[in-house]
Amino acid sequence: MDRHLKYAAPLVFLVFAATLLPWRCNFPLNDDWAYALASRALAETGRLRLCDWGASTQLPHLLWGALFTKLFGFSFGALRVANLLVSAAGLYFFVRLMEEFDIAPGPKAAAALALALNPLYLVLADSFMTDQHYLLWMLAACLFYVRRLKDPSDDRSLWLAGACSAMAYLTRQLGVALPLAFTLALFLERRPGRRELAAVWALPAAAMLGFALWFKYVNGPTWASENYVGAATLAHLSRFGAFLGDAVRRVLASAMETGLLLLPLAAAFLFSAGRFRRKNGFRVKVHAAVPWLALAALTVFALTGGPLPYLQNNISPSGLGALTLGGSVLKPSGLFASPTFWRLATVLSVAGAALLVCASDLALRAGPHALRFVFAAAMLQLALSLVGAKYFDRYLLTLLPWFALAAAFAAKGVRFSLPAAGTALALYAALGWAGMKDYMAWNTAKWELTERPHPGLLSGEIAAGFDHDAWLNYEQDMAYLKSMKPLDAIGEWEWQSLIQYKALVSFAPDQRLRLLDRIEYSTPLSAEKGVLYLMALPPAAPPAR
Repeated sequence: MDRHLKYAAPLVFLVFAATLLPWRCNFPLNDDWAYALASRALAETGRLRLCDWGASTQLPHLLWGALFTKLFGFSFGALRVANLLVSAAGLYFFVRLMEEFDIAPGPKAAAALALALNPLYLVLADSFMTDQHYLLWMLAACLFYVRRLKDPSDDRSLWLAGACSAMAYLTRQLGVALPLAFTLALFLERRPGRRELAAVWALPAAAMLGFALWFKYVNGPTWASENYVGAATLAHLSRFGAFLGDAVRRVLASAMETGLLLLPLAAAFLFSAGRFRRKNGFRVKVHAAVPWLALAALTVFALTGGPLPYLQNNISPSGLGALTLGGSVLKPSGLFASPTFWRLATVLSVAGAALLVCASDLALRAGPHALRFVFAAAMLQLALSLVGAKYFDRYLLTLLPWFALAAAFAAKGVRFSLPAAGTALALYAALGWAGMKDYMAWNTAKWELTERPHPGLLSGEIAAGFDHDAWLNYEQDMAYLKSMKPLDAIGEWEWQSLIQYKALVSFAPDQRLRLLDRIEYSTPLSAEKGVLYLMALPPAAPPAR
C-alpha cells in the first residue's frame, strides 16, 4: 500500500473535493476573478496581459487556466477543476518528498491526508487562486533539491529543481526563496564551486530577468505593482518599530493557526508529551529550550489576544471562505459561530502548535542535512511573506508541508498514534466539507439572487460583495481611472466609487430599506435555512467621471 500512496493521496483528495460538485459553481471567489479575466483574455485573443488587481507573477497559472478555457470553454467551474488537478499534483510531490526521508507508511499517510483534508487546502483548491499552483512548483523544487543534496553528482535533479523554482517564481515572487534556501544549504554543508552556483541560479535567474523585461516593456506596470507590491511594502518596512511588532504578532498568529490546521498530526503525539520532554528537555544546548519557550509565548499570546482565528480571510466565525456580505451575525454558521468552539480550538491550538514545534526540533536534530534545507525553504518563504503590507491566512499554505513532514519524520523517535490521527482527520474532513459546502451554497444563492430580473436594476448595480462587484465592474472602472490619473494616484477601492449602486445583498434585513427580493439556501452547518435579502438603496448622486 505504501508504494501506491503517492497516487492514493491525490485520488482521495479529488474524490473528497468532487463531492462538493465544484464544476457547477460558475462564479468567482475572493480574488480569483482577476486571474480568470487574464486567462479568458489569453484564450480568446492570444494576448497575455495581467489584470491590474493581481499582485503575483501568475504566468503559469494563467496559461493553465487558458488551456482549460480553450478545451472546455470559459467558466469558473472549469477553472476550479483545473485548480483541483493542480492541488492533487501538489499532493503527489509532497508524498514523493516524504519518500526521500524513509518515513514509515502510517505517519506518511497521516501527513499526506492532513495536508489534503485540512480546510485551508480545500478552500484554496476550490478557487482559481494562485496559492495551490505555487505550492505545486514549490514542492516539486524541494523534491529535486533534496535529491541533489543526497547525491551531489545528480546534475539532472539540480536542473529540474532550477526549472521548478523558475516556474514557482513565475507563479508567485515568493519562489526566489527556493534557490536562496538551497544556496544556504550548500554553504552550510560545504563550499560550493562557481560552476555549481551558476547551475543553481541559471534557470531561476533567467526567469526573474525574463519576467522583469516582459513586464516592463510588454505588459507595462499594473496598479498592484505600483501600489501594493511596491509602495505599500516600502511603507510597511519604513515604520521599523511597527513592522517589528507586526512581524512578531504575525509569527505567533501563524503558529497558532498552523497548530489548528495540522491538529490531526499533533493529536498523534497526544501520548508522547513525556517522550518529547525527555528528548527535548532542558539541557546545556540552547535549542533544547525552544519548544518550551514556544509553548510559553503561544500561551501568553492566546491569553492576551483572545480566541482564534487571528488572520484573515478564509477561516472565520462565519465559516470557511472569504465573507463578502454584511449582516453575518444572522448567517447560520453552526460551530463556526460558537464562541465556545473557538475558545476550545484556541486551547487545542496552543497544545498542537507546541507539539509540532517539538516534532520540528526533533526532526531537525535527528534528520539529515536535506531535511534542514526543507525547513530553511519554509522559513525563508515565511520571512518574505512577513515583509508584505498585508498578511492572509492563505500564506500559511507554504508552512504546512514542513510541519507535516517534520511530524511524520519525528514519528521515528516517539510514539505516533494512528488511531488518534485518524479520528481527528475524520472530524476535520467533516468540518471542512460542511464549511466548504456552506461557502458554495450562500455564494450560489448570492449570484442567483443578483441575476434574477428586477425592473430598472442591473446586476452590476448591486452591492453583493467584492468578488461579485469586481467581476462585473473592475475592468471598465479601472480603465477609466487610468485614463484620468497615474497609477500611484489611484486608491485601492476608488474603482468602487464609480459604481452607482442601487441595491445591496445582505444576510440581515434592514427595516430602513425597501425589500426587493429574498432567497433561501440550505447549509449543512444548520438545520435552518439561510436567507439572503436584496434591498433597494436610496437614490444617490451619480459618481463624477
